[in-house]
Amino acid sequence: MKKKLFIISDHQKKIVCRDSLLVLLLQLILFTSAQCQRDQWQQPERVMDSLRIQPGMVIGEAGAGEGYFTFKLSQRIGENGIIYANDINQDKLDELQRQMKQDSITNIIPVLGKIEDPCFPDSLLDMVIMVYVLHDVEKPVAFLENIKLYLKNGAPVVIVDRDPDKFGGRTGHFLPREDIEKILRESGYTIDRVMTFLSRDNIYVIYPNLHEGSYVE
Repeated sequence: MKKKLFIISDHQKKIVCRDSLLVLLLQLILFTSAQCQRDQWQQPERVMDSLRIQPGMVIGEAGAGEGYFTFKLSQRIGENGIIYANDINQDKLDELQRQMKQDSITNIIPVLGKIEDPCFPDSLLDMVIMVYVLHDVEKPVAFLENIKLYLKNGAPVVIVDRDPDKFGGRTGHFLPREDIEKILRESGYTIDRVMTFLSRDNIYVIYPNLHEGSYVE
């Protein structure tokens, strides 16, 4: 029995191509809109200002994903700084690298980590930052304990995470402030300050316990 051949006309090819381009354009518009909305409520520039992130810094971002915060950090630290962008998902890092190549960005180094360890370079980092990550970490105490290996003396760890009492309520998977603070203390950190100026999130600035910090809001 002969197989039937389906021949696509030039007109049909044009329609398929047009529809594919429309889908890609719609996806780009939705992505850009989501990014702009997130910029409004998470205020990354103000967050970086409050943390005094400056050109030339070497920063580890744990749980970078596809790079929402990574690329903003990259712009802030400039060509003389380095962002070590960690994730445990290689697909996410592949997408990060694709965007880096597209935008000719050279100050980001992707790092494939482990569930309990971000695998940053030892004793090299001016800061480690985790944005919307802690609540998803399977073993947060072990993870935070391992981060200490990668910090320079006196360097902070920064946790940016949703406060369910501010937005969404306690029915979701985000951790309330008291639970986060309990994890941080169990991990051997001093809570230096908690900044609450964001409408949805809190910013926890912590140091390994050798640092004599003061707890202020």
